Amino acid sequence: MNTIDIPREWEQAADRIKQDTKANIVMCIVIGRIDSGKSTFCKYLTNTWTASGIRVGYVDSDLGQSTIGPPTTVGLKIFNTPPQQQRDYSNFFDLHFVGNTAPEGFLLQTLHAVKKMVDKSLQQVSQITLVDTTGFIDGPAARILKQYKIEMVRPQWIIALQAEDEMEHLLRGYEKMGWHVIRLTCSKQVVTRSQAERQKYRNERYKAYFKSAKVIDCPIHTVVFPSCILGTGQRINPLELPKETYMPDTKYLYIEKCGSELLIVVDRLVESVSFYKLKEYFSVTSIACTERVELKDLIVGLNDKDGNTLGLGTIIDLDPLNDNLTLFTPVQDIHKVTTIYLGNIKVEQGEKECGKIRAVRYL
Repeated sequence: MNTIDIPREWEQAADRIKQDTKANIVMCIVIGRIDSGKSTFCKYLTNTWTASGIRVGYVDSDLGQSTIGPPTTVGLKIFNTPPQQQRDYSNFFDLHFVGNTAPEGFLLQTLHAVKKMVDKSLQQVSQITLVDTTGFIDGPAARILKQYKIEMVRPQWIIALQAEDEMEHLLRGYEKMGWHVIRLTCSKQVVTRSQAERQKYRNERYKAYFKSAKVIDCPIHTVVFPSCILGTGQRINPLELPKETYMPDTKYLYIEKCGSELLIVVDRLVESVSFYKLKEYFSVTSIACTERVELKDLIVGLNDKDGNTLGLGTIIDLDPLNDNLTLFTPVQDIHKVTTIYLGNIKVEQGEKECGKIRAVRYL
């Protein structure tokens, strides 16, 4: 914080909110576009408030450029004293898995993760819980996400960093609903980062997180996959299928039926498969299809029975025929994992992003 000039309005905002702690447990949320200086401002607030003896819970929900925790997660760190170095943000944090580096397509997961971390901050008696957000502000999906996030968190203070009036379509609505809004101008010292620089930062964060990871086998029958019905239904022998539904071109085939849904795990999806005939034969309304080869390096969240994220992993192999999931993960207590959430980011050897996929496709 000593390397930048702190605007007077930042100091005034920090002081106004600090005064509120004399009578309340304070919730504060910071919004702004990409490269608006949100993280720098949140670090300033954390330094300022903790220097005054205030306990701060910093919730970082910037899924792609997170300071606390690895990408694809919402992180929480409790500060009693001013953080001195970058590693003060990286060590000893809580996190909750979302599965993507942006909220698009993961709105519910993002809201749930923020709520989990905010609740933990309150449980740990933070006097101020500070929520840093993504730069996702444009369009109806962004407006809905921000609105429900604010209604869910119910902050006393909404702080907006904007260059001109780019967030007024959000802010005026919040004011009409009775929320207290502080508008601040973006710092002139904000540096715009390219997509390549953002990618490099994420890869550095992955590498740091997975540095102690090991290869671990997990029996499929011991866990739940909320993304699909794997391990919850009746296994079907492919050789017993009628000729018109048989899939001879697949080298690997696993089929499972539960209720009105059919799950198919194949090595590669082939065009010759007649999904209409499969639906008709099994009297199902939907077919979930997963390509085993495509799952390699997919990032996953490993949760315990209480819904807490124990950590992340990447898939080495999914083999339901042999009841085995092979993971690359730093999580040591794999026996505590009860739920595995599939993301859509692939991270090669725990070091760099190598693409995006839809892990489960409904046909």
